[in-house]
Amino acid sequence: MPAEARITSIWSNQKLLVILLLIGVGGWFLSDGLVGYPRKNARYREWKSYVESGRENEWPAYAAQRGWNPKEWPDYVQEHHLNPLPEDVFGQDKVVVQLGIAIIAGLTGFLTLAYWSVQRKRIVRTDEEAVYAPAGQRVPFQAITGIGKKRWDSKGIATVRYELDGRKGEFIIDDYKFDAEPSRQILKEIEEKLQSRDDTAAT
Repeated sequence: MPAEARITSIWSNQKLLVILLLIGVGGWFLSDGLVGYPRKNARYREWKSYVESGRENEWPAYAAQRGWNPKEWPDYVQEHHLNPLPEDVFGQDKVVVQLGIAIIAGLTGFLTLAYWSVQRKRIVRTDEEAVYAPAGQRVPFQAITGIGKKRWDSKGIATVRYELDGRKGEFIIDDYKFDAEPSRQILKEIEEKLQSRDDTAAT
């Protein structure tokens, strides 16, 4: 009986959440490297100028007037044991690290987005004579050479192997990624077709 299994909403939503997380992390690190660190360095240099000119007692009033935390840099310097005071607290090396993480996370996010955009439209289905792989290729039942079910019981993943025009190929039936009941029905139909073919060959 013909069946059709589409991508499940839970699989699609999980991948979308990962995409948003990766792009969000990339944006956060990019903002830190290009905006956050330079601003912090600028505030630090202002505080440092007060310290070096002997006007450290004037800093709290000035910082409060600017809406800054007056203890930000005294506490930071003490916590990180910065003596003597460096030129900047966030050097170029730290900025490069932030930008590197931003590029990796962002690129991974957009690559995953491209993958998700393609995968979410895929369908596994059958008609009377063939099964259609997720990528859309029509595979006649007669072309199927076997099924790998090593991960079926534990993960609901089966590998369908076939040979068309002398070329071997395979595709996955995944009852988590695709609608579970239709996926099982499709796998059962393939198994029945293989069994019928074997029985016919044996007689």
